[in-house]
Amino acid sequence: MFATQQLVKEIVDSKKSAPPNKVRRGAKNAETAAKVALMNLKLHALGDKSLPQSERIYFQVYLPKGGKDKSKAMFFCKKWSIGKVVDYAASMASLKNDNNKASAKVSFTSLLLC
Repeated sequence: MFATQQLVKEIVDSKKSAPPNKVRRGAKNAETAAKVALMNLKLHALGDKSLPQSERIYFQVYLPKGGKDKSKAMFFCKKWSIGKVVDYAASMASLKNDNNKASAKVSFTSLLLC
């Protein structure tokens, strides 16, 4: 029992003597992290390469469960309607899309654009 208490005390003392981590946690660090995340999103985004950079808008598209990918980064034209964006995202992700057929059951598209 005494040996266990002594071992615990040694571990606690060694943690106290270790220098504290010098990680900045503040607005500047969060701003930099957001910029890096945006750069990664733009780097890996899929979309129509013929669109000019000035007309692109980037989204992280979360796909329905059951697929191999959880989400994909995609870009679309700012001027497209939401229907065209959903159709294009479904085709890029190889998802079944029956929202243009009258005989299809009424359901909401299970894509989530963020």
